[in-house]
Amino acid sequence: MSIICHYCNKQFSTQLSMTNHINKFHKPQSLFQKKEEFAVISGTTDKNTENDLMNITSIAQKRYANYKTAHHEWINKVENSSYRDSLNRIRTNSEIINKIKERFPNSTIKNVTDADEIYWAVSPVDAVGSDRSLVDCHYDAPFSWFPTGGVVFYRVIIACNENNDVTTIFPNENIKVKMTTSDFHGLDYNKDWHCVEGSIPKGKYRVLLKMHYLIIPKDSEAFENWVRWINVSWTVGSRETMRMSANPQNLLEWLVALIVSISRILFNNSYICILIIVIIIAFIFRNKILKLVKI
Repeated sequence: MSIICHYCNKQFSTQLSMTNHINKFHKPQSLFQKKEEFAVISGTTDKNTENDLMNITSIAQKRYANYKTAHHEWINKVENSSYRDSLNRIRTNSEIINKIKERFPNSTIKNVTDADEIYWAVSPVDAVGSDRSLVDCHYDAPFSWFPTGGVVFYRVIIACNENNDVTTIFPNENIKVKMTTSDFHGLDYNKDWHCVEGSIPKGKYRVLLKMHYLIIPKDSEAFENWVRWINVSWTVGSRETMRMSANPQNLLEWLVALIVSISRILFNNSYICILIIVIIIAFIFRNKILKLVKI
């Protein structure tokens, strides 16, 4: 896995060396740009997963090759088979779990299998309709402002085959990530802003797994079911909506695609939305506010 500095395109083998490089040689981010903490992890699954990843890639190619848009399949709905067995083993891979624990020490890590998916990826440059929301800069879910007691809904993306023509970018952290077979990276589902760019060459394909975990700090157990419910509900609901609007063919599908795009813009720019709401409220109650100020 290569991690690339967004400032100078220098490549690094680890995220830590990348972060140290930015802090030493590039201008620090402003307080307005800086997020409370960068939650992304990067790593590689252990060698024992090689056969499972090959099996997943081979079967995915047979199952999804006819799809011209992005396609997701819920892992929990995959029939009992060697395919399902391989998927289940990747879910609980020790390298992934240990890397999450390293990033979030003193927290309990739990799988959230209801949201896990196989992803037959669309080429970023060719994405249309709601598929654009998978590649344009975005947050995966809109709940960063919700009370969670510190519980994090965490997504880990695993590359099942070579992915060197596509790059995932984290603009606020000035980091680019390219993934190849067995590489993975994880991110806070609600707080890590990211984009995908590049092009899948003709005749090639990109198979990813999207696995999900709850990270539960000590004394935050009361929030576990709440965080699980809002994020799984969002994942399932948004995915089904996106399915019907990925390649709109009629007025209804175009309307759904438009709603998806507008919704994505609104929650991706929550700071601006809140500012607009505050301004509108201040304008409506301007007379009362002025009286209070005079007092």
